[in-house]
Amino acid sequence: MAQRLENVALELFASQGFDETTVDELAVAGGVGRRTFFRYFPTKLDVVLGELDDGLAALVAALADEPGDDPVAAARAAFLAINHYAAAELPALRRRLGLIEDVPELAARATVRYRDWESALAADAARRWDDDPASLRAQVFGRAVVASMRAVFSAWHGRPEADADALGGLVEEAFDALARGFASR
Repeated sequence: MAQRLENVALELFASQGFDETTVDELAVAGGVGRRTFFRYFPTKLDVVLGELDDGLAALVAALADEPGDDPVAAARAAFLAINHYAAAELPALRRRLGLIEDVPELAARATVRYRDWESALAADAARRWDDDPASLRAQVFGRAVVASMRAVFSAWHGRPEADADALGGLVEEAFDALARGFASR
């Protein structure tokens, strides 16, 4: 049900605009009542941004599965693992990315949620470096990786012909650049 509501909402947001679409319209289009809609999504923003919370949980799990002491290699593998999309999922991903980039309120709220991604990456890097997660090095790493992945998704979104393989290629390219900047001591 949540996936169906999300798909309907993303389509309505794309056709009518985020601010112009009401929760009542989302509920009706999804075939549920307003109260049922709110059981799945606390706010209209969560329809678009909830995926970030799911992605964070997947990232943390993927990082935990990666061996070694190189946080760049671990983060590369983790981001590649969590960013596998079937062709049928790409239109919804493009809509979501477009909304996050184009709707100021969504962009601002996404930035707040990205802090948790940065913290998770900093904590993982610190563990691998045997360092403090609050250290500047770990914090720079976490923020640089998240900024890089945001740039990857923005670049991919800007190429309507790009498929899931192209997204993976951009992730690889970004981590190649990061690896040069975060080489082991």
